[in-house]
Amino acid sequence: METIYDAPYIEGYKNEDNDGGLSSIALQNVLYLEQHRNKPLFTMPLPPEVIPMQDVVPRTDNLQKDTATKNNQSASPGRNEAYSAFSAYTRTYLTYILGVIQLISTLTTTIYFPLIPTLSTHFSVSVQAINLTVTVYAICQALSPGVFGSLADSYGRRPVLLALVTTYTVASLGLALNKNSYTVLMVLRAFQSIGGSATVPIAYGIVADVAVVSERGGMLGPMLSTCNGISAFGPVIGGALAMKSTGPMGVFMALLGIAILCLLLVGLLLPETSRAIVRNGSRPATGIWRTWISFLSKEQEDRSATSIQNRPPMPKPSQAFRKVFDSIRIIRHPDAIVILCMVASSYGIYYTFQVAHSVLFEELYGYNELQIGLSFLPALAGMTIGGTIAGKLMDFNYAHHARQIEIADPANILDFPIENARFRNMIPIILAEMTFITGYGWTVQHNVHPAVPLVLEFFISTLATLLSHTANALLVDVFPEVPSTAYASGQLARGGFSAASAAIIDPLMRSVGRGWYFTIFAAFTGAGCLTC
Repeated sequence: METIYDAPYIEGYKNEDNDGGLSSIALQNVLYLEQHRNKPLFTMPLPPEVIPMQDVVPRTDNLQKDTATKNNQSASPGRNEAYSAFSAYTRTYLTYILGVIQLISTLTTTIYFPLIPTLSTHFSVSVQAINLTVTVYAICQALSPGVFGSLADSYGRRPVLLALVTTYTVASLGLALNKNSYTVLMVLRAFQSIGGSATVPIAYGIVADVAVVSERGGMLGPMLSTCNGISAFGPVIGGALAMKSTGPMGVFMALLGIAILCLLLVGLLLPETSRAIVRNGSRPATGIWRTWISFLSKEQEDRSATSIQNRPPMPKPSQAFRKVFDSIRIIRHPDAIVILCMVASSYGIYYTFQVAHSVLFEELYGYNELQIGLSFLPALAGMTIGGTIAGKLMDFNYAHHARQIEIADPANILDFPIENARFRNMIPIILAEMTFITGYGWTVQHNVHPAVPLVLEFFISTLATLLSHTANALLVDVFPEVPSTAYASGQLARGGFSAASAAIIDPLMRSVGRGWYFTIFAAFTGAGCLTC
């Protein structure tokens, strides 16, 4: 049996009858950690008479039971400092900058789906061959966050994010210059996925750096709505550009422009937030962790020079390399597996419909590229609305559950049952989602008016987004010390599911029919969500 131990958390368990000293069980944990200090995370065996993760590790960011306040009291026991030194204004602009930066993940996906029939003709290959590029993209989407999310937790958010956006920019330039090579298309789409996909867990990590668990929904909702709202126009842009003389290459030129914008935003404006580098934001960033614009300030230069002396040592490359596999190790924990089933299933719903949509509407209704792009809008509007609802619902459920169990201060609590708050009222939503998916399958089976499947896509996308964001938030809550790594494990699960779905959807729909395919799909994904 294995579990997770984290020294800072142990200090949150003080023996109140012993003048604040460690209880005997906490002392055992501390001694055990000292013996296994050099072992990688998530690999230590469970020692005798030590309480497992779900009983010992608090699932909130704040560990002081009596001294915590609504103003984000210390996340480091023994220190009377706020959880975050970043101002409310900084958190607000971080929210929207992160929403724009995540475009290179979401827009790269949504803008591509309407192009599937056009790319099939342009490169003289089958639709199944173009779907294979979607599968390769999804595989890289699954693997990239695990690698770079862990590196961001170890070496800071900014350097890793800059490297990723640069990779994406170069790949987009190559795609814009590629005229007729299907192989180049597949390879560069893989690099686009590597560069773009890992920005999402890093964004979640930044939110976890600067906001306590009770306030994260207030950042995640607007961040995801910004990202999804702009991405909603991706299919329209993709379809419109594909109809021009430049064809699909014009789409990749548009992605190149967005990549350059994101590179400037990260380089110039995005501060380092990693608690390993700048603590709660009170330690000035130095060197590569500084924003480019800060190099123009003499005051920032002086603060940075002073901070260099107190900069924490960087982990050894061997230690960082071991941490790359932490997202895989997370999957081995029963609590995580249950959450990951919902993460994979809910996102798989959205991804499957995006892949199927363009081919279905071309075959059934004879839509051209622009019409296909416009027909994506209901689903993408649902995705935007679902993200907004998810953020508000998470904060509401958190506060409601805190009142139910008579917690005076919901922002800073010990042993808060976060899973009950996050998944409150989820079962009716899951059952409604299964009903909508099944109904969609039989509407396209019988070729009914396109308005019916479009309305159903709106509701399917709204509920799938709500479920996905809620599950992702809980995953970060359960592993608060490694938020990017935790989110990356979710990306691994959902990317693997999406890759398999993209590979089998076309042959399976032709084999069993559209109605039965979506009926089976509804049952399968519904079961995955209901595991929580």
